[in-house]
Amino acid sequence: MPRSSAPAYSPTPQNGTMKLKLEELEYQRLAIQSVVKVFDGAAKNTFDNATTEGIRSNLCNLSNDQITGNIKAVALENGITEDKAQISETKNLCVEMETGTGKTLVYLKTIYELHKHYGFTKFIILVPSVAIRQGVLSSLNIFGKQLQDIYGFKPDYFEYSSKKLHEVGKFAEEQHPQIMIMTTGAIVGDDKIINREQREDLFDNTPYVDVIGKTNPIVIMDEPQEGMDAEKTKESIDRLNPLFRLRYSATHKEFYNLIYRLTPYDSYQQSLVKKIEVLTVVEKNDEATLKIELSNVRNGTGDPTVKLKAWIRGASDKIEFKETAWLKKGDNLGEKAKNSSYLNYVIENIRKDMFDKVWRVRFTNGVELVEKQNAGNIEQVWAMQMEFLIKKHFSKAAELNAKGIKCLSLIFINRVANFIGENPVIRNLFAGKYRDIYAQYNGGKILTDEQVEQVQGYYFAKSNKGEFSDNEGGLGEQKRIYDLILKQKEELLSLDNPVQFIFSHSALGVGWDNPNVFNIATMSQSYSEIKKRQEIGRGLRICVNQQGERVYDRVDATADERINQLTVIPNETYETFVRQYQEEIKEIYGTTAAGAGLTHSVKGVSKSKVSFTRNRSQAVTEALKQFWNALARKTDYTVSFDEKELVRQAVDQVTNIKIANTIIAAELQSIDDMSEDGFKSSYQGDSSKIVTANFSALDLIEELSEETKLSYRAILEIVGEVRDNDQAIKEWVKNPPLFVQKAASLIKDIESREMLRGLTYQVTDETVAFDFDDYIDEVADLNKDLAVTPNRGVYDKQKIDSQIEKVFAETADADNQIVCILKLPKAYRVKTPIGFYEPDFGIVLKRKEIGEGCDEQYHFVVETKGTAKLGDMKALKESETYKMNCAVKHFEALGVKLNLKGENIYKAPVKEYRDFKREAAETITKLCGQN
Repeated sequence: MPRSSAPAYSPTPQNGTMKLKLEELEYQRLAIQSVVKVFDGAAKNTFDNATTEGIRSNLCNLSNDQITGNIKAVALENGITEDKAQISETKNLCVEMETGTGKTLVYLKTIYELHKHYGFTKFIILVPSVAIRQGVLSSLNIFGKQLQDIYGFKPDYFEYSSKKLHEVGKFAEEQHPQIMIMTTGAIVGDDKIINREQREDLFDNTPYVDVIGKTNPIVIMDEPQEGMDAEKTKESIDRLNPLFRLRYSATHKEFYNLIYRLTPYDSYQQSLVKKIEVLTVVEKNDEATLKIELSNVRNGTGDPTVKLKAWIRGASDKIEFKETAWLKKGDNLGEKAKNSSYLNYVIENIRKDMFDKVWRVRFTNGVELVEKQNAGNIEQVWAMQMEFLIKKHFSKAAELNAKGIKCLSLIFINRVANFIGENPVIRNLFAGKYRDIYAQYNGGKILTDEQVEQVQGYYFAKSNKGEFSDNEGGLGEQKRIYDLILKQKEELLSLDNPVQFIFSHSALGVGWDNPNVFNIATMSQSYSEIKKRQEIGRGLRICVNQQGERVYDRVDATADERINQLTVIPNETYETFVRQYQEEIKEIYGTTAAGAGLTHSVKGVSKSKVSFTRNRSQAVTEALKQFWNALARKTDYTVSFDEKELVRQAVDQVTNIKIANTIIAAELQSIDDMSEDGFKSSYQGDSSKIVTANFSALDLIEELSEETKLSYRAILEIVGEVRDNDQAIKEWVKNPPLFVQKAASLIKDIESREMLRGLTYQVTDETVAFDFDDYIDEVADLNKDLAVTPNRGVYDKQKIDSQIEKVFAETADADNQIVCILKLPKAYRVKTPIGFYEPDFGIVLKRKEIGEGCDEQYHFVVETKGTAKLGDMKALKESETYKMNCAVKHFEALGVKLNLKGENIYKAPVKEYRDFKREAAETITKLCGQN
């Protein structure tokens, strides 16, 4: 029985109002002083030297060279080399701090320090969203008195509003420090009021943006990667005429003068943020379930086309959940995906709704896909995510509440309509799971609807009219919750406040955070709505208690003892989660290693044309001619097999098919360490449950006949045996489409073996032509890698398809025993029952010592692979093995005409060049009749 916790909706009241307390943290001090030192040597601004025509400005008397020198010195002091710092005279400074380490407080205290040291008075904090703007205002409200006590003054601060332009005038004229907080949306566009040149209330007949420009404000850009580097936004910021731009982010996209860096690795290793554990929830054995996603739409001059994600069968019958090619109206998804599960899915129309502007795909069976949704078993995954989130929450709250620490959980949902709408799936899931789990933790007590409602908070963006989307419960209730989440951080952190679970779509994904978020679930359908580092960042801050003090763990605290532990619950595998997390770090640092420096991709650079030089050696030319005369003859084949034997083998294997249950599996991994080598994690346990998957109806006889091309009589006999076998029927019911796919694969494998057994090749009178001009066009494919073969290649370069081919070709080119090596043209093809086969290389090899009965040169055809064994099913696809077996018979037939005495000059598969040489020597020895 789980440990009991205090009733979630009625925590023990606390005396007094909780107040967050400032701390003096060394890494924050370094970040602040790094900016202050950039202006080292500047004269202090005063009324006399910084006021012109009634407007108080920021002035800096340092030259560009002096400022650049200071930037270089600061960067170097912080361990950032000049090339990594991206030094330039752009009047930009970059400060990079991992999410959750107090970036907002750092730049607020930087404002105080800049005024203290240099007398700067005009500051603009530019933010990309309402949520971040509100977070800045909340921080100023919460810490304003404490900052005033430290610095002895309190700046005037206000939220820019086009309805209160008099505040902009005051901002320009005041001698006292001023902070204006504004969103980028307020300044971008000529139609914005701040930019208008013709208004009755202009300040001194000047547009307000130009009035601000006269103050030379220091512009602090919070999360500049969120659209602030777009050309129009840059132009709008330029009109503000900043003295300097201070750029603060954990995920910079553009770097200018990077002077301070606190990486994810630094933060994690120094315990400046919470430790992370990942509780993944995924479907397993769900191949062939009806999972479909609308992933992309192309809308041009013609009819719109779409790409869907579905279970697609590849050439080797492997099924993967991936994107289709472009599909149009009338296309059958089952045919395009080569998956019978979807044969009933024919696209009826592709349209965009005129009201919500969302793309939809409707199928003739009535199913409709909406952009960024799917038609799979996602609700069952959500249910398990919700269950684990709530259990984690209750388990942590039982420990944390006793220490005076409020536990919060954050849930990112895929669509607002799934929480507030006609069918609020996620909200209903939460209510049901919360009631059940609460009862488990509280002796079976049943909660009322009101009590369940009280623990929930949710924030969704405002509409253009200023209303909250789908404001169920009335605008007043929505605004109360909005204010609690965004404005009243201290109240939300109080144990007296009942809200413990916060739901958001994406508006809280950047900039917003709360120190006591201990659990985060991401309930997306086809992709993460916000990036991993942003998701995780909402809960990385070190937690606080009811006295507003940070609560730290001991350095040697074990996982069980640790308080600052963030649990992330995504609906994807741990490997996928970590790979994406590392890739996002790689975007910033160039590699997964912190401090690896900045890298920039080169765009718009095309490869130059590759030239091929023909080998003019007479020996090579003559060898190629002889090779082609010997091996260019075509063959044809005939096939015969015993259908009764095929049916017997098929029944034996199909009735023994085993189908795994479709399950939803959860696994907990703790990220123990982040280092330059990546993440180190440890397994903490798992759980799973069997679920019922959704399948389309299908006809077993029709499906198998279509897949295998066997006669109806043979299929009827096989299916009859399956229907009479109780165990086979049980397996069939678990997942009918997957059963068909496994059965078809087994039958085709049997067919291949039987056909191979009865396969014979006959040499025809036709030959393969070799055209040098066509060959040059073929090998000059600039998207292919090249092997360099100047000595014995027909050309000085060979087009190759793998590293194995490259090593083989270049090693052969250096071998004096080789006369000629040629990457065979596409025209050199062997016909097989399952399609044409194209071998890799043609080789002419000379005998070292000529003996009686021996030729001077011998011809070989080589297929290179990652294995030297034809029966290696792990390294080779079934189709590859089958085609190579056919090629053996093709070259055997060719060998009879060439009087090869039963020896086959076809060598496949070959992994290493030395293996080919050994086999070639054995063949030559036998052909010469020598022991």
